[in-house]
Amino acid sequence: MFKRMIMTAIMAVFGLSQFAFSEELPKAGKRMNTDYFEIVVVKYKAGMADKAGRYIEKYFAPATKASGTQEPYIMHMQTGAWDVVFFWKQKDGMGSFDWYLDADGEKWYAELAKQNGGVENAKKIFDDYYAMVASSRREIGHHHMAEKDKKKK
Repeated sequence: MFKRMIMTAIMAVFGLSQFAFSEELPKAGKRMNTDYFEIVVVKYKAGMADKAGRYIEKYFAPATKASGTQEPYIMHMQTGAWDVVFFWKQKDGMGSFDWYLDADGEKWYAELAKQNGGVENAKKIFDDYYAMVASSRREIGHHHMAEKDKKKK
């Protein structure tokens, strides 16, 4: 009994549950009709959430608009450990994560520097913003598109 529980757990971890319940060998398969997201969760230091929000509105949002890059979907949390969650849909799916900085990121940073008097000032804005952050974490996730959304792609 114990041995079977361990094998079941191992198969679940490695995504082999279909193999365990099938008489055929598993086949390679790629996820279809999914959107991938970069998700960043942030906890600000005590009393800093409003100031951080003002930084986002004053510096980061204008750079996003002027550079023509994607705005994150922002969720302000009512409960839980995090103050805010940022979602960026990845236009190239998982391939987006092959880049440590993609072309849109490069455009965005250039615009932030341009709007704020140069690279040193942009770096100071980032330093000031990150000084307000107690902790953050970056995650990658996906969701399966609804049937109506599959047709739009």
